[in-house]
Amino acid sequence: MTLSPSPDSHIPEGGNRGPITTYMTIEETYWSLHATLRAKGSTSRSSNAIIKAPENSGSAEIRFLYNNTPRVEHQNRSPRHEGACRIAVTGLKPKAATGHYHTSRFTTGDMELHPAQPLRRLRHLRRGAGRRP
Repeated sequence: MTLSPSPDSHIPEGGNRGPITTYMTIEETYWSLHATLRAKGSTSRSSNAIIKAPENSGSAEIRFLYNNTPRVEHQNRSPRHEGACRIAVTGLKPKAATGHYHTSRFTTGDMELHPAQPLRRLRHLRRGAGRRP
């Protein structure tokens, strides 16, 4: 995944203005949905996550709030912070996804997901919105 911070973001001096290469995992179980984003300098973990999928639309949005913990060496210029993220997935066998993020540090940007493995359509979307397998 690649993050591209907006030019209007308040990135501190010495901060990464992007593009930023990251690795994201999204885990879905019967009872929960969890996202983890790992970058060279920090890890973000969702504090809650939901899927919004209008019935028969062929698309879905993964939305979550997250807590980011920078590596100790970066915490003087990049303290812990919170954020929100939306990722859109379209089609039965999506090859990519797009999204955007906002942080409590007044940064915002776009996300481009190009998975190392093919994206699997979220299981419950095949059976209709709002239902679990």
